[in-house]
Amino acid sequence: MVGEIPVLLIMKKPIVVSGDVSVYDVAKLMVEQDVPCVLVVCERPNHESIGVATDKDIIKKVLTKKLSPDKVKVEDISSGKLVTIPPNTTIDEDLEIMKKYKTNELFIVDEGKIIGVITQEDLIKITPEIISTLKELVNYLLQIIDEVTGEESSDKSKETQKIDQSKDGKKDSEPNMREKKMMLIK
Repeated sequence: MVGEIPVLLIMKKPIVVSGDVSVYDVAKLMVEQDVPCVLVVCERPNHESIGVATDKDIIKKVLTKKLSPDKVKVEDISSGKLVTIPPNTTIDEDLEIMKKYKTNELFIVDEGKIIGVITQEDLIKITPEIISTLKELVNYLLQIIDEVTGEESSDKSKETQKIDQSKDGKKDSEPNMREKKMMLIK
């Protein structure tokens, strides 16, 4: 059920930077915006390409090599490997694609344009909200069931009283509606 939600509903707008920006400035931007990746537009003579730079790229390609982040251009560490999906892709499909391509982010493309990004972090952040919403829905449905069965059980209780009076006080051994619902839930 939750996995059938299309990523279009929870995607974020991607942050785009120029390839000639320093890794330091990009890292700062990523922290400020609380994002794990940015799109990088690399302009070369007669050619423009789009890549992705992630927090892992910064760690692996700059920090672990003891390079100065303010002297390295983000285009030098960005990857041209963008994994894209259509907007109607579900969360379940999204997770499978991330697993298959060993990536933490997918870019949503519609009519040839990148319109959004979804990351594993986004999915982790949204999960509690989805669970909370589902709990509210279940509670609401149980309330409706109680109201509907409450009317039925009040009608049945009147009938039961009549039957009990005719049976000289013998009790009905069947569980009431609430007990039946609880058995079904268990």
